[in-house]
Amino acid sequence: MIFSEWSHWHEDLVQFFKMERGLVACIDIDGLMQTLNINRSSLDWRLLIESSKLSLKAVILHNGNTLPSIPVGHSVHNKESYENMKILMEVINYDKFKWQIRGDIKLIALLLNL
Repeated sequence: MIFSEWSHWHEDLVQFFKMERGLVACIDIDGLMQTLNINRSSLDWRLLIESSKLSLKAVILHNGNTLPSIPVGHSVHNKESYENMKILMEVINYDKFKWQIRGDIKLIALLLNL
């Protein structure tokens, strides 16, 4: 009985994600955070992007780590490139939130299209 109660927990969250050009990303971060009952202040969060030659991951992390991290983007087929980073930033609506970005030097160079 307990297992069956949790077996469909993800169904409420699927509505906030969309697959676009090989990237699964959160298209409504405000709605997702509201559903999770989490404070949505952009100043309380930062964006961590990890990438490699074959995958791309994005997670928002709470400053102080008192709240759980929230995955907002993932792809196992997109290579690290400026174009793929741009798609990620557009889909998660980065311009609205303007979180501080965390990542390695190569990632920051990609974001700056260097």
